[in-house]
Amino acid sequence: MNELRLPRLISDGMVLQQKKRVRIWGFDKPGRRVAISFLEKEYEAAVDEEGYFEIFLEGLKAGGPYRMIFRDDAGGEIRVENILIGDVWMCSGQSNMELPMMRVRDRYPKEIDDCDNDCIRTFKIVEHADFHGPVADHLTGQWKAAGGDTILDFSATAYFFARKLYEISGVPVGLINASLGGSRIQSWMGRDMLEGYEDFLAQADQYADDEFVAGRLRQNERQAREWDEYLDGIDLGLKENWKAGFAGQPVQLPFFFKDTDLKGFIGSVWFCRKFTVPGELAGKEAKIWLGTIVDSDTVYINGVEVGHTDYQYPPRKYVIPAGLLREGENSVVIRVKCQNGQGRFTPGKTYAVFDDQVRVELSGTWYYRIGGACEQVKETDFVNWKPTGLYNGMMAPCHRYAIAGVLWYQGEANSWEPENYLDLTKRMVKGFREKWEDDTLPYFYVQLPNFCGDVYDIDRDGRGSEWGRIRELQREALQIPGTGMAVAIDLGEDNDLHPLNKKDVGSRLAMLAAERFYGNKAQCGGPVVKDIKADTVRREDGSRYVRVEILCGDVSGGMYAFSENKGDEILDFELADAAGAVYRARAEIADDKILLLCGGLADEAVQVRYCYANTNRGALVYNKDGYPMSPFCMEL
Repeated sequence: MNELRLPRLISDGMVLQQKKRVRIWGFDKPGRRVAISFLEKEYEAAVDEEGYFEIFLEGLKAGGPYRMIFRDDAGGEIRVENILIGDVWMCSGQSNMELPMMRVRDRYPKEIDDCDNDCIRTFKIVEHADFHGPVADHLTGQWKAAGGDTILDFSATAYFFARKLYEISGVPVGLINASLGGSRIQSWMGRDMLEGYEDFLAQADQYADDEFVAGRLRQNERQAREWDEYLDGIDLGLKENWKAGFAGQPVQLPFFFKDTDLKGFIGSVWFCRKFTVPGELAGKEAKIWLGTIVDSDTVYINGVEVGHTDYQYPPRKYVIPAGLLREGENSVVIRVKCQNGQGRFTPGKTYAVFDDQVRVELSGTWYYRIGGACEQVKETDFVNWKPTGLYNGMMAPCHRYAIAGVLWYQGEANSWEPENYLDLTKRMVKGFREKWEDDTLPYFYVQLPNFCGDVYDIDRDGRGSEWGRIRELQREALQIPGTGMAVAIDLGEDNDLHPLNKKDVGSRLAMLAAERFYGNKAQCGGPVVKDIKADTVRREDGSRYVRVEILCGDVSGGMYAFSENKGDEILDFELADAAGAVYRARAEIADDKILLLCGGLADEAVQVRYCYANTNRGALVYNKDGYPMSPFCMEL
């Protein structure tokens, strides 16, 4: 029996970190000796009393593929094939890091068709939380190269980062993907990093009780099942078979339920519409896109189910099989289940049936009937989001594996309690650097993009400031040495928590890495505030206005204002007085300065803000290289 064993990360197709001290480790019977062959060199390691051994490789240069052979003195042997040497990046955070290429394939068909690259590889760690402490090895994961049969599972942000970085450097890129939608920053931190946060540690202790966790999971499953079973049992649409159509009340789709008689409704609502199919589309396979829907949906074409989604976030993109569409009148019926009284068909999305030549729009007048009303579904306990769980189960087993740096895209889930986000970020970066034994380990992260959808019950015009506060704390995190921030205020979608433009996000992260590692001198960030001067001017009539001059750096060649769909005027500068009142300021760009004028202040201005809200009202400020200025909130 071969007792020689390696961790999952050390396996076929792995990418090893260049130019660093690289640990290679494994497990065997205590007392044995293990010989390791790599790059025509021989290494030897003793297996300690815990059954662990390790060696270190020095001075590795980018290249490959190579082979590594492990042999112990009991005849055990393992061969690790197809090894590359390059730069390895730890990619972590919540859903916008996790979001796979499958979700953006309609936006980037050419990039997916042209994805074959053996020098871009990923190691995807499946969701796993452990509250007992750091685990020794991952339960899942294998190295996969970018190709037609693997690309759809790559993190889109991480893939486009790797693609851009490889274009610049020609060096192999390895991506270790440990991410999970909805996760908090504290989910990715160890107990030592959370010292002093007694509420977090107490929660981690509570979830270290396996019986307690099992009970919570059973409760989640029971609550969801009972809610669904009750609603299905009373639903008139299911009893009377409304799948092919029905008569009902008119409504203009897309819409927010809160703007209609359905405001606050919880239960099932059926929607139907007739649409006309031309002869050239009849009988053919087609697509039906229905934006995003809160909370879940089942879609029928001519009485036949063509798609179902259980939760609100994924885009509804279903396939209508060949033979189902007929020339002339057809019906589409949607059964929507609303769990929390915040139903919607998201405005600004595509609602259509189409193929490559024909498109039938579905926005406009629909008819609806209530299937059944019930009470709100009981809150789900997302166990794996609790403090330390994801760190122990997914992140900690990576610490022995040498990396170039960390890529981080997270913050949405902490927007409701932003007060400690900067401190937690500092603690996490410090903790990661200690665990990876590298005091200068790069930490590159994405500042939250624009967003104002009703997912978070934000004001319709996006003037809530939950995300604005998080963005400011992310900007302040640049005070941590060795960090870099990709500004994304122009890369979001106001109506979608999961914007599709991951190519530019990845590219901006890659430019930060290229500057740090490859001496790339190209611009990788937008205008930076260097100095702010303010004075109060009194008019002859006794009124006054405040004049502010913002001096910017990283703007060789000047600045400009731009927005694809919010006009040419800059509307997102504000001044605040000592009483907390906020006033919009008129902004003009003059070479390397931004000039603000603001009247009506009741007190002296004490603060200047830019895009300090969930989304922008007007045009954004860019430098000549096309990088936007970061949102900010600064004292005068």
